[in-house]
Amino acid sequence: MAFALRRSQGESPKKKSPLAGWLGKKSASDDDHDLPEINMQAGLSRVLRGVGGTKEEEAPTDDNNPIRGALSAIEATLYTIDSIRDILEQACDVVVSAKGVEDAGGRALLAERYDEMRVSINKAIESADERAKTLIGKPHRHFDVNLGGKAHYSVSAMRLDASEQGLNLSPPRDAFATYDEIEQSLEELDKALGRADRTAAGYCRDAQFLIARMKGETEA
Repeated sequence: MAFALRRSQGESPKKKSPLAGWLGKKSASDDDHDLPEINMQAGLSRVLRGVGGTKEEEAPTDDNNPIRGALSAIEATLYTIDSIRDILEQACDVVVSAKGVEDAGGRALLAERYDEMRVSINKAIESADERAKTLIGKPHRHFDVNLGGKAHYSVSAMRLDASEQGLNLSPPRDAFATYDEIEQSLEELDKALGRADRTAAGYCRDAQFLIARMKGETEA
């Protein structure tokens, strides 16, 4: 529960960009969950402008280029993950604050606020780009990217809604009446943040491969 502990101690951890590392490598000091920061406004958009149990489906196309279409889908997905991560961080603040409230009514109000934020994760996915919903929503589907000829590359889907099959965030059924429930919510939030970060990192690696492939075809 590292993230939750840092928040409870008043520290503000450096925010990770969901587009982090899409065209770079982690430093030796980074652990498995850390991603290097990059300019959010650059990201995959710059590359797309500059370079000409689940059922698999064909990747969305962009100007009849399946690789470019897959990169556009990954970009949209990463921006949605960034929104989800913002919600998770804010939710963690709400739950941590409940630990310092002795009044049961006050904790109940915070539990209600937390539940609203938990549900808003689903709304963020529902209102996202259709390509992002395909990768992280319900139902989620893999993208099968045609690289030319018989070569294909699969972009895996990872459900990130609040459900048990996704981020597994339980509603505060006891309205934070007990500190055990508060601790459980913090543990779930910490795991959800880790899942979101790992998912973003995976899509960054997919983007790295596809960008290299697209650049290679352009330079050939």
